[in-house]
Amino acid sequence: MKIAVLIARILLGLIFLVFGINFFHDFMHVKPPAMSPAAGAFAGGLLGSGYFFQFLKVIEIISGLFLLLNRFTAFFLLVLLPITVNIFLFHAILAPYGVPIGTTVLVLNLFLCIGYRKYYAGVFTAAPKV
Repeated sequence: MKIAVLIARILLGLIFLVFGINFFHDFMHVKPPAMSPAAGAFAGGLLGSGYFFQFLKVIEIISGLFLLLNRFTAFFLLVLLPITVNIFLFHAILAPYGVPIGTTVLVLNLFLCIGYRKYYAGVFTAAPKV
């Protein structure tokens, strides 16, 4: 289990670090496939805000780096969880061509959350004592 968690952590960290950096410095030169009108409207709205994708990609870069360094891993897995759910849902509903990567990222994140579950015990305390 430790080896699987290590591999999943490194893989997820690399995915977020590389794709986050690629947003700012297009070194992969991958042309995105044509999007449906709904996917284009959604992505266009987020890009049109002028800050959202920059903010998102900075969070992805920082989180990916911390996953690779194995520092505050449980925290950054929780930070990335809503991002991975949105990546999966965007591709599952609006842009089906990306379902494999969306599913992979979500499964890796959930697997790691399960692997680090002992660090979440305090969060799931029903009536915490102060």
